[in-house]
Amino acid sequence: MSIGENILLRMGISDEKPEINYKQLAILANSIPILLTATVNPKGMKGANFDPKERLDMYVEALNFYAKKGLKVVFAENSGSIALVADRVVAENVEMVDVSGLEYDQSRGKGYNETILIHKAVMKSAFVGESGCFFKITGRLKLMNVERLLEECAKGSQRFRADCKDHKVYEWLHMPINGHAGECRYWFATVEFFEQMMWPRVNELNDFEPNICLAEDLMLDVCRKSRGMKGCRDRFRTQARISGKGGHNLGRGWSFFYSTDNDSFALRTKCFLRQLLRWTMPWWKV
Repeated sequence: MSIGENILLRMGISDEKPEINYKQLAILANSIPILLTATVNPKGMKGANFDPKERLDMYVEALNFYAKKGLKVVFAENSGSIALVADRVVAENVEMVDVSGLEYDQSRGKGYNETILIHKAVMKSAFVGESGCFFKITGRLKLMNVERLLEECAKGSQRFRADCKDHKVYEWLHMPINGHAGECRYWFATVEFFEQMMWPRVNELNDFEPNICLAEDLMLDVCRKSRGMKGCRDRFRTQARISGKGGHNLGRGWSFFYSTDNDSFALRTKCFLRQLLRWTMPWWKV
């Protein structure tokens, strides 16, 4: 289904009258629920950084950030700790969804378990059910310009919008950096697209040997396969401005490429350069 068809009708917008002004666009953007994915207690899962107390504080800070903007927020948690967050954040525009269960497998890492979390959340959420779509964000992070990204998703009848890097620059320069990966911290999809294109591939995901398939690998493949499909884009016009600590352990000192501090000067500089490239060479996925 396309974005908020029922909302479009209530606003008097149809195929015969397709024009949407800026105010209507903002209303449409605010109708897209943000889905924050959360695991307060990863229970020692390999690759999961920060202890439960740190993670809880990060989730509360990020949730308050989005709630105070007046956006619809679905907070989905899968470790049985949602009450710890609900005790600290109360807002009418926040829907708490407990997706704890026995389906999760720590031995397969983050990508597999987060995909199960998303599937269960979109099936249970009233906000997502009403809109038929969602904008997924890793729950510990604050997307400072989230409204701009939501507005891009609200234009037209979009089914999927994401970011990826898919270039050979690092290979040409013989640099040990991966130039091919999907962006999994934030992306937009209709429920239909997710259930048809992403959820059926959950069993491919595994962060560890011997059959490694990271979420970033799967997202890149989805981006490539959706190119040319109606309502699908694998590039945002706006460079996402993320605040918060990254959970990876990459880099080996290459702070410009792999800093875990999204507020660092290196990453803020990189964001500025990437925004210039999005404006001038939107086809170049760097």
